[in-house]
Amino acid sequence: MIGYIKGRIVLKDGNEIIVEAGQSGVGYRLFMSQRNLDELNSGDEIELFVYTQVREDALELYGFRTWDERNLFTMLISAKGVGAKMAVALLNHLSPAEIQVAVLTGNAATLKKVPGVGPKVASQLILDLENKLKNCHFADEIPEVQKRPVSVGAHADTRSALKNFGFMESDIDRVLAKLDESGEKLDVQGEIRWALKNMGNR
Repeated sequence: MIGYIKGRIVLKDGNEIIVEAGQSGVGYRLFMSQRNLDELNSGDEIELFVYTQVREDALELYGFRTWDERNLFTMLISAKGVGAKMAVALLNHLSPAEIQVAVLTGNAATLKKVPGVGPKVASQLILDLENKLKNCHFADEIPEVQKRPVSVGAHADTRSALKNFGFMESDIDRVLAKLDESGEKLDVQGEIRWALKNMGNR
């Protein structure tokens, strides 16, 4: 697997570049976020950290300016329903710090600003990446999220958050009824995580 490339950009086209590694005469085609590509020009000498994606019908390389950005990319594609192209779109529209803050504060609205990211994908990102991003340092500071206890059967704040994620009232009613039946007593953030995890279960 290719993990690092140092060389000269011989072509920049759309969302990809071709880099000649050293003086090898071999050019490697890499996909990158537009955020990074805007800083590059043909002829530039560059060092990139690389993620190699092997599929049945293709081998694709994704280039990143920093190791942290590459690590975040691997976290993003580990989330259910998020492929490499969507991960690149997320990195194109949001900085690593913005993604970390959005996930850890449950801010689905920020994630949904990215084309192709709907309420279900946004909620899945929050659910799948919360624990992975807790110990990362992309953002200088993570806003404190108030965790307020709620009375079982009320779920006012949880219901409001699920509405903001874009879920239908009928689905919210169903999943919160299941939460009541489970007998679990959770704070607001815990209820939201439980609901997101069980939203698709009938």
